[in-house]
Amino acid sequence: MMKAANESFPRNTLRQAEMALKGWKESKGDLDVPKMNIKQFEEKIAHATEKVELAERLKLERTEAVKSRNESLKVVWDLTKRVRNAAKATYGDGSAKIEKFGGKASRKRSRKSEDY
Repeated sequence: MMKAANESFPRNTLRQAEMALKGWKESKGDLDVPKMNIKQFEEKIAHATEKVELAERLKLERTEAVKSRNESLKVVWDLTKRVRNAAKATYGDGSAKIEKFGGKASRKRSRKSEDY
């Protein structure tokens, strides 16, 4: 999957953040990050993780919904063809009534009689 133009982060951002958090914790106070503490960083990672998990769940749900939609539409299309075929069998291929069912009446070509 390609990154959208407005994404300015690597795909493995959460993994890199976890590594940075681990390193920060292991520094035992030697690292000072202006305007942020370890707890704030952990909260941001947790929030981002929730959003990633939500997006993944929604992606799976969408995939299933599209599959289900396609299966339903296939059934409806097959039934539509059956209705149209029944109309053709009942009224005849050339009947204008076929158009009421969304089909097209087949027009028979007339033969020109040739003089010999």
